[in-house]
Amino acid sequence: MTIPVLIVGAGPSGLTAAVELSRLGVDVRIVDRAVRPSTESRALAVQARTMELLRVRGIGDEMLALGNQARAAGLYTGDRKLAPIELHRMPSRFNFILMLAQSETERLLAEQLARQGVKVERGVEVTSVRPGGDTVAVTLRGAEGAEERVEASFVIATDGPRSTLRKTLGVPFPGRTLPQDYVLADLHIDGDLPEDEVSIFLARGGFVAVFPMGRGRFRMMATDPDGLLDGDADPTAEQMQRLYDRTVGVPARLHDVNWSSRFRINSRHVPTMRAGRVFLGGDAAHVHSPAGGQGMNVGIQDMVNLSWKLAMVLDGRARADLLDTYSSERLPVIRTVVRFTEIGTRVFNSTNPVLHALRIRLAPKALARNAVQNAAAAMFGQVSAGYRGDALAEGGGGVGALRAGDRVPDVGGLYDALDLGALTLFTAGQAIVDVGRSWDGVVSVRDAAALTPDGWLLVRPDGYLAAAGGPGDAAMLDRWLERWFVRPAVTI
Repeated sequence: MTIPVLIVGAGPSGLTAAVELSRLGVDVRIVDRAVRPSTESRALAVQARTMELLRVRGIGDEMLALGNQARAAGLYTGDRKLAPIELHRMPSRFNFILMLAQSETERLLAEQLARQGVKVERGVEVTSVRPGGDTVAVTLRGAEGAEERVEASFVIATDGPRSTLRKTLGVPFPGRTLPQDYVLADLHIDGDLPEDEVSIFLARGGFVAVFPMGRGRFRMMATDPDGLLDGDADPTAEQMQRLYDRTVGVPARLHDVNWSSRFRINSRHVPTMRAGRVFLGGDAAHVHSPAGGQGMNVGIQDMVNLSWKLAMVLDGRARADLLDTYSSERLPVIRTVVRFTEIGTRVFNSTNPVLHALRIRLAPKALARNAVQNAAAAMFGQVSAGYRGDALAEGGGGVGALRAGDRVPDVGGLYDALDLGALTLFTAGQAIVDVGRSWDGVVSVRDAAALTPDGWLLVRPDGYLAAAGGPGDAAMLDRWLERWFVRPAVTI
């Protein structure tokens, strides 16, 4: 028996794919080689765009209740604040960074998945992958050593940066390992550090970033260019205190480490996110600096992008080439994230005295400009990312400043009105309504006289604009739908 989708890897990306696909009626199996879920906090930041997508899918409210909101990122030298990055400027109702341990995000996703009738199969690893014509043959080995051969119509590889599937399929993973050594620790800090702000301390000898987790708990990340921390063991509170005291001018006592680690940053991404019937996502497709807390969010958004397309192709509502737009849309976003996080890391981590003097002098001037603040906030929250110019946006038109491929702002309850399993047509024009109704099952029609009285918006399940136009653009709407979707059979 062939299963529609096998998902390999049960981190945030794989769990998101399983939640989304099973909610859309697709039978899935999700396996992970780890015997039990991770209890480490790992990725910490949940960005505005991720919250927009997860809230309407039934997970965001619990995340909000558990997480801690940071509405600014302050740049310091010693104890002097150079400038804030005003995250509250994000053009989203979630105009903050939500600090929530990755283990909690995974738990909430897994609980939602269980409510949908799907359980993660743990202690199961992939030993071979053989693509065929209409299926992919995958051999799985369970915790007891028994092997099982599975045939899947499609496979989603979210099995991490050392992805077995990516390596087996021969997909390159080009990039570089950055030279600096880093340490991080989740611990308690007693001192005058804000709990609603990320604090970044810049010094000639490196940097320290402190992320508030709530109730006196923080994540501290630091460079150690002078080798103050000897050995290879995970850093202790005393060692983190030495790095803190060297760079930060705000007196504090560090204690009670919950988790700590040493690491180096890899900055890599695949050249394609599709290898036949296997799709790559999350850390299996891209890894980069944790600067800005972007990584987990990019992976979750990968899977929201892919899942609605895959569900519509599997049930015959969309043409197969819609699946090619997963890679063509997501790769430019990923390239931008990798490039900017690497640049930011190099600037913040530099021990060059000239560069340090420049960043101390220029940061306040740059961040005093509204345009810079607005752009920085939107970039951090990932609400500025879009797919304008991709193949799926061609011929989609637009309305006002909004063009096909752009993120549609969640105004007037628009996201709550979305059909998350189909395209949603917001219109008050009868000719446009008639076109939408002729695509029943592909398009859900919503009366939107108040939202767009003189035009129409066709919005994708992931909240991006598919197409838009005026009352005379009914033929254009029909042509755009015909390009990517399968017209429903007329019943008599």
